Amino acid sequence: MSEPGTVALEVKHEGSCQAIAFSPDGKRFASGGTDTLLRVRSTRIGTPLDMTVGGAVTGIAFSPDGGKLAVADSEQVSLRDSTTGTVAWQGPLAPGTSLNTVRFGSDGRVIAATDTLIAVLDQASGEIEQRITVDPPLIAGLDVSRDGTRVAVAVDERHGGNHRDAGSARVHELATGTEIGRLTPGNAVFAVAFAPDGTRVLCCAADDTTRMFEAQDGRQVWSDPDQANVQPTFPRCLAFDPKGKWTVVGGADGFARVLDADTGVEKCRVPKLEPGAPDPGLGAVTDVAFSPNGKFAASASIDNVVRLFNLDGKELYAVPTEEVLTMGFSADGRWLGVGTMSGALVIDNGEANQG
Repeated sequence: MSEPGTVALEVKHEGSCQAIAFSPDGKRFASGGTDTLLRVRSTRIGTPLDMTVGGAVTGIAFSPDGGKLAVADSEQVSLRDSTTGTVAWQGPLAPGTSLNTVRFGSDGRVIAATDTLIAVLDQASGEIEQRITVDPPLIAGLDVSRDGTRVAVAVDERHGGNHRDAGSARVHELATGTEIGRLTPGNAVFAVAFAPDGTRVLCCAADDTTRMFEAQDGRQVWSDPDQANVQPTFPRCLAFDPKGKWTVVGGADGFARVLDADTGVEKCRVPKLEPGAPDPGLGAVTDVAFSPNGKFAASASIDNVVRLFNLDGKELYAVPTEEVLTMGFSADGRWLGVGTMSGALVIDNGEANQG
């Protein structure tokens, strides 16, 4: 087995790579970006597959059985055979709108989003079964509950006609579109993440807060207690661990913080600095993720470093990269995929994937 931090696969793009995905078995890796070519590569040995799409790729997802790929681009959403690239169906969600996100629900339906619209589509036909309109815009991020029944939405109201320094985190039932919970911080919300059981939602906002709230009614559970005592961190990205015990939040001060999911109390932060050491000029953290076994977390920052660390803040590796635009683990935890300004990388986590 390779040493943790070994780059096992490098996929070149003619432009930036904005979306990545692993197949459920971890044997294939898909990446896409501004060059309108979706690439599928084997993480071991296999034949490469390239698919031409209509615009810049902004989202990719493998179906639960691995046989299909849902793709969002600047023009439309499409469903394709993941081994041949054959298009089953494709089309826009609404005239004149670009796609930003695509996911599969646990039941296999496709969930796609524009700046203002979330749509649930039948996998077989592509027919839109449910529309959820977000007003005022912009949808800055979303997450789907593990059971596929709810969607959490991060809303940034600094865009659109009103241009207000405002925003909210909202939870909708996917079956009906009904809003069941809302939290309103003092400014735009950047990101949201469901707890594994779907009962709580973590969000971070431009008012320099990280908050946990109840999905059902929007009641706030906690706000990050560190925020009152430290220099503003402007949190921009976050994730839950698979068991719901910990969260990881990345900030503009260059640190990824692991917080207790019940209280918001900080357990550790990465990178660790020696007491009294000069400010190293860390770059803002742009993405974070938890490994599937919940024992490790990863962070990417604009000082062009991807780090893997345990819950005590000990780094397993720090891999230099170009600026990272997206990041995610394979389902078995063996691989960490990274999309950068010029392509994609698959990093081998070595023994870090062992349960």
